[in-house]
Amino acid sequence: MSNVIAIGQATLALNYKGGNVTPYVGGRIANIAASLGVAGLDVNYVSECGNDAIGDVIVDFFKKNNVETKSIDRFIDGQSQMTLHFFNENGEEKVSDYVNYPKTRFNVLWPTINKNDIVVFGSFFALDENIHQQLIELLTFARERKAIIVYLPGFNPRLCSRITRVMPAILENLELSDIVIAREMDMENIFNVKEAQEAYDKHISFYCKNFVFVNRNFDVSMHLNDQSISYTNNSQEHPIGWNAAFCAGLIYGISSQNITLDDLKKGTDLDKASKFALDFANKGLSDHSNVVSKEFINSLKF
Repeated sequence: MSNVIAIGQATLALNYKGGNVTPYVGGRIANIAASLGVAGLDVNYVSECGNDAIGDVIVDFFKKNNVETKSIDRFIDGQSQMTLHFFNENGEEKVSDYVNYPKTRFNVLWPTINKNDIVVFGSFFALDENIHQQLIELLTFARERKAIIVYLPGFNPRLCSRITRVMPAILENLELSDIVIAREMDMENIFNVKEAQEAYDKHISFYCKNFVFVNRNFDVSMHLNDQSISYTNNSQEHPIGWNAAFCAGLIYGISSQNITLDDLKKGTDLDKASKFALDFANKGLSDHSNVVSKEFINSLKF
């Protein structure tokens, strides 16, 4: 099975809803890494957080979920990120971020990367101009090592009002990727398209031939070297961690089925890996958690 290197944000999030506060460690890449650690893969998380109490909570979260933390930069000059989500009675959300990063960022210890290891990165963290050059150097190294690079695009208008500012970084990320996994909202925010085929034909296929698209109804479309496969999601439950669990399941499927970079370039069928993805998302999350449960992992049948 392939090792996984996950590169992403490390933040402590608090959901405030109906007078109740629910804390969890985010964002999306962090929860993917944690689920894969629970699933028994060797996972190394590459990120940054402060050498403070919030940073301790973040690092402990990864350790408890069997994720290696030696590549998390614990900076001293600054404070770890905290994100507050406030939901009103109509379910509408307001978000506030609190963070104090140092001037010098992303001084991480580079992880060991071998052929056919899986490197996953993305969300708005992958567009941050303060770390993007260091990130590209690490991804270029991974590409030279013939790792499988998985990109989860993400653009947050709340953090950047103009997509044109970060579009060069998005295209650079796409060009380095072997698989792109995107939500409908990502494609709408970045390219102003809502349909999987249009997104693939006009914006993705030139850079990356393997594209996985999840729409707002949680239906899945896969475009693999111009072959299309669709899955209708009949589950009625779609908790907040659904997308991260889906991505974790797909990566787990690729690793457990020993799918290689050469296989992907040849257009290998990802049907079984896709079933892992849907099972992780629809069956794997325990109550009030963004991470798949150990009981679910023990129930998996190959």
